[in-house]
Amino acid sequence: MSAERVYRLLLLAYPREFRAAYGREMVLLFRDQCREGDVRTVGFWAQIFWDVLRSAPGLRVEATRTIEVTMKIAAALTVLLGGFAIFGEIAEWMAATQPASGYVPSIVLGIVASGLLLGAGVAILLRMRRAARVALGVSLGCFLAARLLFPWMGIFVQLVGFGMPVALLIALYWPRKPSTLGTA
Repeated sequence: MSAERVYRLLLLAYPREFRAAYGREMVLLFRDQCREGDVRTVGFWAQIFWDVLRSAPGLRVEATRTIEVTMKIAAALTVLLGGFAIFGEIAEWMAATQPASGYVPSIVLGIVASGLLLGAGVAILLRMRRAARVALGVSLGCFLAARLLFPWMGIFVQLVGFGMPVALLIALYWPRKPSTLGTA
């Protein structure tokens, strides 16, 4: 096995995003180090191992924390906005003096959709991504049906009902950047 192959295996200790951004440069630097030093010595490899051991765990922890913190903030905001949307729908129901034919079913659908949005936020906090995706999809469908039944839905409910599920579904399905390390 060549020294570069061994080094590429060591680079797997780094987060995928870091390898995608800096992997090529790290391999080029390693090639330069190979030309300047003797890859057959224990000292050479001890220095390489020490560098990976010293830097990779910290970068991995940092990458994990960033994603987790972002998702926790989004989930907490979803729970909060879902709760506000439920109260907004109930307030619309109570404010209705003469319910139109599609008004009451629209409000019921809005309450169900808001409850699902709140449940999706809780599912994200509990790291139940599949359940969160299903709840967000059904919530989006309920808000769409409510909007079609009663087109004069409040702007806040529309923003929360359509914007939040779409934004969270994008975040939950967002593809991770593939590592370009293996293709160099």
